Amino acid sequence: MNDGRSPRSLIARFLPGLAQLADAGRGAPGGDFAAGAAVAIVMIPSVLAYSELLGVAPELGLYSALGAMAGYALFASSRKCIVGPDTTVALLAASAIAPLASGDPVRAAALAAALAIMSGTLLLLASRFDLGAVADLLSKPVLAGYANGAALILVASQLASLLGVPIPRDAFFHKLIDAVAALPHAHLPTLALGLGLVALLLLLRTYAPRAPGALVGVVVGILVAQLFGLPEKGLAMLRPLPPGLPGPALPAVSLADVRALVPGAIALAFLVFAEGIVLAQTLAARRREPVDANAELAALGIANATSGALGGYSVGASGSRSITADAAGGRSQLAQWVALALLVAFMLWLAPLIGRLPRVALAAILIVAGIGMLDFTALRLLARLDRRALRLSLAVSGGVLVLGVLPGVLLGIALSVARVMIETARPGDALLRRRPNDKHFHDLDVEETGDSPPGVLVYRLYAPLIFANARHVAARLRCLIEHGRPPIRCLVLDMQAVTHIDVTAAEVLVALHDELQAAGIDVRFARANRPLRAQLTRWLEDHEIARERFFPSAHAAVDDYLQQEARRENGPG
Repeated sequence: MNDGRSPRSLIARFLPGLAQLADAGRGAPGGDFAAGAAVAIVMIPSVLAYSELLGVAPELGLYSALGAMAGYALFASSRKCIVGPDTTVALLAASAIAPLASGDPVRAAALAAALAIMSGTLLLLASRFDLGAVADLLSKPVLAGYANGAALILVASQLASLLGVPIPRDAFFHKLIDAVAALPHAHLPTLALGLGLVALLLLLRTYAPRAPGALVGVVVGILVAQLFGLPEKGLAMLRPLPPGLPGPALPAVSLADVRALVPGAIALAFLVFAEGIVLAQTLAARRREPVDANAELAALGIANATSGALGGYSVGASGSRSITADAAGGRSQLAQWVALALLVAFMLWLAPLIGRLPRVALAAILIVAGIGMLDFTALRLLARLDRRALRLSLAVSGGVLVLGVLPGVLLGIALSVARVMIETARPGDALLRRRPNDKHFHDLDVEETGDSPPGVLVYRLYAPLIFANARHVAARLRCLIEHGRPPIRCLVLDMQAVTHIDVTAAEVLVALHDELQAAGIDVRFARANRPLRAQLTRWLEDHEIARERFFPSAHAAVDDYLQQEARRENGPG
């Protein structure tokens, strides 16, 4: 009998990622081993490139992946997600630390580690208080807008490495102008190799999408540089990486630095969880596997905190690596442990070989990653389904390009909240009508034939009735009653779509009820759910209204009113 206190149950409860290893061991783990090897091959060149974005030493990308995978694989509920440095997360982190680092790679490393620990702590706190739904503030239009804006910034950020000459200004449009001006002074061997690698990676992405493009780019870059003696001709090379594993340490930052990093940590927490849970749910849906959003919050928080403690930077769920693992047959977090073991082996014995890698090869990898981030499909879908969402997405992209990555994300969150508030404050509604030979009331299209009995108004609100919209709804009802012909004598409020009413809205509704009752208008409620009926009854019990004013349907309320009117006109007989 399992009472929930057995070692296996405790591991499954507190270390769900570790519990997956037992399940993997009972099956055929070959798929996980192949998936882990594929992930390691794809990952190592990529994480070196992301360090370039943050202006830190290349080995910090390896440290980030090491800490992130070890932390996440213990606590994740997702069986398929692979974490580590990622393009969108690295861009956002870079925008948060760049103003404080002032080009100093040592200070940038300390700030990046502190930022990772801070965002990880926020994610852990959010999991403790069940705040996973807050990440929904980064809606699909916001995420698509951020991705498109960040993709263009990513490509622009690599133009100096591609040209082999410095570009002084950092703003996106200034960088484009400076790149065009610097083109006649470009270092031709660097530019030729960079463009060739970009073309090669794009061809692989198009015609061999499963090929490890980043690894191919690295190998080709090393071979070409050595065969043609390009380092002797001025081609910039990476310095050899120090072999060995990092030790845990707290970053050397001041309290003022921590305060300055707070907005970036909040934005990163939003982005990391929003992207992570979407990816985890997408991968799990294919095999109907469960995903615990709260466990994912905690796992992503621990991944970031562990990365920062090892001197790394912010991490997130990697779509490319997760899809690679899934396509290679990965079934559990065992694939991530295998990739972690191969990463450790690389860091111990092969890290110095990175000194043979041209810096422009990493620039080519990032440029192609930026091109791959451009999501025109999402824009076309938004244009077809929701023009307001399209405008929101384009506004976020514009904010990222003009204001910067971090202000652009914060702008997207603010616009999402503003849009929700506006839609809540001005909700949809309808005047219900009967079709010919149909006693029921419906929200009919304009061209459909239908009517309501003379003097009867049946109104439906498509939103909760709260402080933000109550006065608007009351004004709307007064206007409809004022313009009703013949004069309105009965108002039926169809409450089918009203889930709840807050205190402010209840006061407004009570005042409207008394006002209409004094004007001789019969106010009735239809299709109110049980909690709503109880709430309205409490609020209206002292306002000459009885429980008989609540009806199971709009047509029942209208028919009862018409019968009362008929009895009144015909007399007691």
